[in-house]
Amino acid sequence: MHFLRSINLIRVAQATTAWGVLFAIVHFYWAAGGATGMNGDPADTLAAQAYIAVVAVLGLAGAGVAYALVHGGPLSRRTLTRVARAGAVALLLGVVVGSASWLEQGSLEGDGANGIAITLYFLLGGVLFSRLGWHARVRPGS
Repeated sequence: MHFLRSINLIRVAQATTAWGVLFAIVHFYWAAGGATGMNGDPADTLAAQAYIAVVAVLGLAGAGVAYALVHGGPLSRRTLTRVARAGAVALLLGVVVGSASWLEQGSLEGDGANGIAITLYFLLGGVLFSRLGWHARVRPGS
């Protein structure tokens, strides 16, 4: 993890912001019924579409947290770092659960390349939010 220490925190925040926006765009596409990347099973019920739309909004919120950690915002820096940490934990837990499922089944369960790409994308998000949440300096009183 030494290479992460040498990366400027502003660049990590920019990358994390971009990650969150891209995450949201893809999820809004899926919420609208888009099928690409859904293994031929698009969200076709209102409940599924609403759930995916909420996930998209969380992606935008994550982008906002990353942006605010560098540029400031209405929330304290301490709150922002805690939210970044929670995002990192959630994303990395998703990677662990998904990977464990594949290992338990002994296959990718039809996920194939899409499942691997999505898992790697979650891993990248988890690493980025980890870097922000655990390495952003929290100033006393903030």
